[in-house]
Order: sequence, then structure tokens, then C-alpha cells
Amino acid sequence: MNYLAHILLSKSSPEYQLGNLLADPLKGKGWPGISEGYLAGMKMHALIDSYTDAHTLVSRSKARLGEKGYLKGVVVDVVYDHFLTKHWHKFVTLALDDFVAQFERNSSAVLVQLPAPAALFVGRIFQYKVLLSYGELSGVRQALTRIDSRLSARIQKKETASTYMPVLEQNYSAIEQDFLEFFPQLMALFRDKNTGLEAAHYLKPS
Repeated sequence: MNYLAHILLSKSSPEYQLGNLLADPLKGKGWPGISEGYLAGMKMHALIDSYTDAHTLVSRSKARLGEKGYLKGVVVDVVYDHFLTKHWHKFVTLALDDFVAQFERNSSAVLVQLPAPAALFVGRIFQYKVLLSYGELSGVRQALTRIDSRLSARIQKKETASTYMPVLEQNYSAIEQDFLEFFPQLMALFRDKNTGLEAAHYLKPS
């Protein structure tokens, strides 16, 4: 899963949400003086990723992108955020714009607690409205292009994330159905680990 899903599937504190968001760019490592909230968010990120990577529906989505490919998982992560945006109303009681605005407002108050690179990463997500950019396939394409820019020259010689766009569009409906079956199960995992937090997170009942 990508940024939006990780923030949604978090406890309702900005520290937990930011820990869940930042686990990948920080490689799961904390910093001196890190609070338990950030660490708990990072642990949830790892649980979400391990569950997602092992799930048969996610494997099916990856297979729809071809037999081989190093970046298929990354592409599926991004397109699943697209489908979460598209079907947000099915899963969440709070409007997407309001959810993102609330996250940005609450997180801005604690950015000073983050290491400079992490604060810069979050600031760029806010500045470029990344969390609201997945609604159209053009936003998916832009996200994949940003991923390409961070790839090493060695990997770029083999493949890039954006080259998956044609096969992604060809299999759009099938991958969408994979997501619609998978995401309620991921929500259930989150609820199981965080009993009683449904209302705080605006998640609709499964």
C-alpha cells in the first residue's frame, strides 16, 4: 500500500500517522528521542506491508502486470491508492478532502519533532498535494514518473515504473476488482490490532 492507505490505517494521533507514513523513507529506523507514537506507527506500517505482500489478491494484481518485473509491487501500491481515492466513500465516512486537511493540520504541529530529511519529505507531500493527486490516472502516471526519477541507472536500464502504464490501463478493471476485494480485509486487520478505533478513524463498518 502507498501513502494514503498507510495514513488512513493509523491511530488518530499525528505521531502514529507520520510513523506509518515515514517507515519506508526512514527504512523503519527511528531517531534519538523518538516517541512511542512514531514507533507504533512504523510497526503498523510493517504489518500492513507484510500482510499485503503475502496476500493472494495482491499477487494476482502483480501477475496482471506481466510475468516478470522488479517494480510490479511498487506499481500496484500506487494504483491501489488510486482505487482507494476512487472508492473512498465506500470505506470512509469523512470526505477525502477533509481527511487530508485534518492530517496536514495536525501533522504540521509536530513536524519540528522530525529529523530534517523526514520533515522535508512530509513538507513536499503537503506542498504538492500528493495525497489528493491519485484520483485520476494522470496522477498515477505522475507518481510513477517520480518513482522513476529515484531509480538507480542500473535499474532504469532494466525497467521503469512508468512503463507499466499501458498494461495497467489494459487490466484496469480486473485490478480494481482485486482491490475492492482486498481492502476490506486489510481494514479488518487494522481493526483487529486496534480494537475500538473505528469511529476515530472514520472507517465504515465492514
